[in-house]
Amino acid sequence: MCRSIKRIVLLIILGLLYLSKPSNSDKEPNTLSVPESFLFVSTLDGTMHAVRKTTGEIRWSIKEDPVLKTPMFLRPGAIFIPDPKDGSLYAFGSALDGLKKLPFTIPDLVRASPCRSTDGLLYTGRKIDVWYAIDPDTGIKQQTLRLDGTETVCPIMPNKAAPIFFGRTEYTVTMYDSKTREKRWNGTFHDYSTNLAQDVEYEFHHMCSCSDGFTVTMAGNTGEIQWTKNFGSPVVGMYKFDGDGLHRVKVNHIARETLDVLIANNASSEKMVLQPTLYIGEHSGGFYALPSLVEEGSTLVEPKVMLLEGPRSDIPVPKHKKRSPPSTTSKDSKEELPIPRRPLQQPKVLEPKAALLLGHHHVPQVASPQLHITHIPDKLMPFYMNTHEHPTAMNKRIDNMKAKDEERKRQQEMFEMMKIHQRLLYTIIATIGIPVVLMIVYYIERSTRQVAAMSSQPSHGSNHSSTMSNGSVSHLEQLNLNHNSTICIGKISFCLKNVLGRGCEGTVVYRGTFDGRDVAVKRILPECFSFADREVALLRESDAHPNVIRYFCMEQDHQFRYIALELCEATLQEFVEDPRFDRHGLSHLEVLKQAMAGLDHLHALNIVHRDIKPHNVLISKANASGKVNAMISDFGLCKKLSYGRNSITCQSGAIGTDGWIAPEMFKEDNRMNRSVDIFSSGCVFYYVLSGGLHPFGDQYRRQANILAGDYNLDRITNTESPFVAKELIRNMLSPDPSQRPTTESILKHPVFWSKERQLAFFQDVSDRIEKEPDDSPLLNALQKDSIPVVRGDWKVHIGSELQEDLRKFRTYKGAHLRDLLRAMRNKKHHYRELPEHVRTALGSIPDGYVQYFTSRFPRLLIHTYDTLSICKQETVFQTYYPQHNA
Repeated sequence: MCRSIKRIVLLIILGLLYLSKPSNSDKEPNTLSVPESFLFVSTLDGTMHAVRKTTGEIRWSIKEDPVLKTPMFLRPGAIFIPDPKDGSLYAFGSALDGLKKLPFTIPDLVRASPCRSTDGLLYTGRKIDVWYAIDPDTGIKQQTLRLDGTETVCPIMPNKAAPIFFGRTEYTVTMYDSKTREKRWNGTFHDYSTNLAQDVEYEFHHMCSCSDGFTVTMAGNTGEIQWTKNFGSPVVGMYKFDGDGLHRVKVNHIARETLDVLIANNASSEKMVLQPTLYIGEHSGGFYALPSLVEEGSTLVEPKVMLLEGPRSDIPVPKHKKRSPPSTTSKDSKEELPIPRRPLQQPKVLEPKAALLLGHHHVPQVASPQLHITHIPDKLMPFYMNTHEHPTAMNKRIDNMKAKDEERKRQQEMFEMMKIHQRLLYTIIATIGIPVVLMIVYYIERSTRQVAAMSSQPSHGSNHSSTMSNGSVSHLEQLNLNHNSTICIGKISFCLKNVLGRGCEGTVVYRGTFDGRDVAVKRILPECFSFADREVALLRESDAHPNVIRYFCMEQDHQFRYIALELCEATLQEFVEDPRFDRHGLSHLEVLKQAMAGLDHLHALNIVHRDIKPHNVLISKANASGKVNAMISDFGLCKKLSYGRNSITCQSGAIGTDGWIAPEMFKEDNRMNRSVDIFSSGCVFYYVLSGGLHPFGDQYRRQANILAGDYNLDRITNTESPFVAKELIRNMLSPDPSQRPTTESILKHPVFWSKERQLAFFQDVSDRIEKEPDDSPLLNALQKDSIPVVRGDWKVHIGSELQEDLRKFRTYKGAHLRDLLRAMRNKKHHYRELPEHVRTALGSIPDGYVQYFTSRFPRLLIHTYDTLSICKQETVFQTYYPQHNA
């Protein structure tokens, strides 16, 4: 008791001292860590996706107006093509001698408007700003803030998380001909407001296709592909959230064909030389231009104008058809779009017309000076713009700027003074609060000292070890207790000093005996009697399984209830973290499989454990043959599903231990089922296979990262198949409970297979697909996404001994997964006939042989297993897959 009070005092003092020290951050208190795990992806069609940085999974999406809106059918003159990344403008026309880049952007024109250029164009512009308040968990826009008022979602959904704010600006530019006063061109460009600070320690590289939404993300330190995703529309920007707003991260735009080659060659050491180009594309809002990279030597569009004969008046002009992205290696893949130099209403005059090709162009030069703007009142425009401003007006504007600077300085000084007052207030609170807390603790300790002595347990000794007829110990005996006392309650006895562990709500576990057998005695306070009754009832129902803790009996006196349970050697934490612990040959995968077998037994009885963690998985004492088992324990938070029901509400009981709780347990009015145990087990799986790490980080940010879905599975070491284990754990940690596997599926998973079983599976698969036609659905499913599986060409990655032997008999296709499985099957069947050096390279059957292939192709087993699940009802595959749905 005294030790606990001292710990509480120490924590309170440290908390007060923390409050009193100066703050190192000026961030607002509602700054969230949840959005910091997201990557925000903006696409050309106006959609903003919230994507998990580590997996590429889309958490939510919001749809706004497209980033660009430009006219599809243009009037005579130059064609203006905007860049959706920053609003840069490119012009195309015969008068410009091809494609040119203009020396200003759409935002520049808006800031400078109204203005004109030396080629006779008049510019008007408009800028509209808007703020969106967005729920970081769902992506729902709670409120829209505009200059003319606000729009609020009614009603606002209750959420503990504070909203995040996105600022978006709409720039609109219209060009008029100063001679004819006709509108020449108009365009709208949307952009998100971002912080200008650069993030030099960003951990990923993003590569995006310039023609569609295909995106590849690679780890910055290793170059390994983290995830790929197609967002359906070209990516124009990526942002991360750092509390003070969006920060733009670097994105490399690459031709889709070049990107596919880069992915296929990711595992090889070959380097590809890339050259810069300008990609001209088409979307629903008009044309767009994106600087991009292509493989050196690819065919590019020349910058000169191509001339085509104009249409006749009796032939209608066809609408432009949207085509697939052009190849960087074929001239025929680009699309010609005829652009008239004069209106089509003059059909009798036939003049040459410029033709713009969609595809990759050489990087254009900057346009000649006649396009420079000659009247720009905004100081933010480029320095080469000529201004014609009256000196008096300029001086007045400078005075206004100085006044604004002084006002900002005064506001900053006031803010600093408020922070000083706040620190002083915290210091006063700490100075007064610490003595008050010490006095309160002193009186509490003094008043509870006698109660603690009386509530220890009955006395020990030959003259005082008897129990009363009702199983309780007399009050007189309790006054003569000491720390070495032995407590006898019915058939249960234990010593106070032999404490095995302590739990929540005052629960203590002692080493004791029951009817001459060594047991663990769990002592429970009266406030938890209802939990004890439920725990005993569930133990009686479920302990007939070698991987579930065994229950012996329960006794009670006037103060406590005592539950006698099987005495175990250690917890899973000691098994993993203590190098001195004798595991008796029990492997890491075997202990996980046994624990999952115990959980499967509970789920079969409609029991949800709700508190799976390393402390609640115990390692039994060795039996006569020296074997130990992993067992599920601590049924205090278990809940039994009613007959015919598969879920219960989250409000129906305690929810577990912080840091191991499934995210749906925190959602209001949400129903939970057995999948909450699967999520917690996924955390335990990674804990065991990584040697004591947690997939969601340190204990202080762990639960927040669980809610955000931000995890890391890169440290798996205690298995020969880390990639297979990673895929299983990734599925177990799915934020969608319905996507998590059942206990039966996990027990059948290849991560637990022996090498002999893996080899048998590969042979059965090869036999099954051998006679399949090339266009069969099964073969198409197996070949889909198989390029990373075979690492581009599997023949390149096998040893030279096997390569030479394969060439003697038949032709194998290196890009086909079926041929790899066929080679494995054939060489296994003819293993004894192989030359000695080939057998030595392949290793012994089955362990060395299987390891030879799976170490070179780590994705092979899980890809094949997932694909062949469509055949799980076939007799030969029934032993490999679960046959019942939980």
